[in-house]
Amino acid sequence: MKRAIIIDDEAPSRKLLVNLMKKYHLPIEVVGLAENGEEGLALIRKLHPDIVFLDVEMPGKNGLEVMEELQDAAQAHPLKIIVITAYDYFEYARTSLRLGAKDYLLKPIDYRQFIEMMQRVVGYNYTDHAAFNELLDYVDNNYAQSLSLESCANHVHVSPGYVTRLCKKYLGTSFKTWLNEMRIRKAIELLSDTELTIKEIAERVGYNNLNYFYRQFHAITGTTPKNYGAK
Repeated sequence: MKRAIIIDDEAPSRKLLVNLMKKYHLPIEVVGLAENGEEGLALIRKLHPDIVFLDVEMPGKNGLEVMEELQDAAQAHPLKIIVITAYDYFEYARTSLRLGAKDYLLKPIDYRQFIEMMQRVVGYNYTDHAAFNELLDYVDNNYAQSLSLESCANHVHVSPGYVTRLCKKYLGTSFKTWLNEMRIRKAIELLSDTELTIKEIAERVGYNNLNYFYRQFHAITGTTPKNYGAK
């Protein structure tokens, strides 16, 4: 069981994260809640959590300052930091990744985004369905390939219809929508810190059709890849 601390000045955000972890039976115990950076740092030093959910925009010491202080302190205990920020402050998310954050959540927090992010951070053995855990792992390791509902279903030896039902149950969406959201989030990670062109990034995350990549990117993020600093 992983131990987590949530540092966020908004009580509804703290409550939502706790409820999502309970709802999806994640192997995580929330051992502390803090509403500002100073309080959060004290909890981290006292409780030595495995995971920290850290809001960027807080009064007083903000999330980036907390991360810098943790770096200066040379924490011996391995710590996975997940940054929380609003779309308007996405530049902070990119900075946090450079400071060592493992991942980020964008406000308002969407449960599908949360599930996908937690899969990357804590792994895929969190559902009560072994075949679905295997499928999640397979897609994460092969998203750049030509994947389809049928090919993924064949990989885990179940029917496409069964995969569709599992995606609805555990992810709340369709297989195709989930795959596109995963690919676009992988693209955002590359766009935040890379010298690759947009075409090269599209190909790396599984899109051979650049126009389709642009359409999916805009549909999911509401903006274009160029707004993330790519060439």
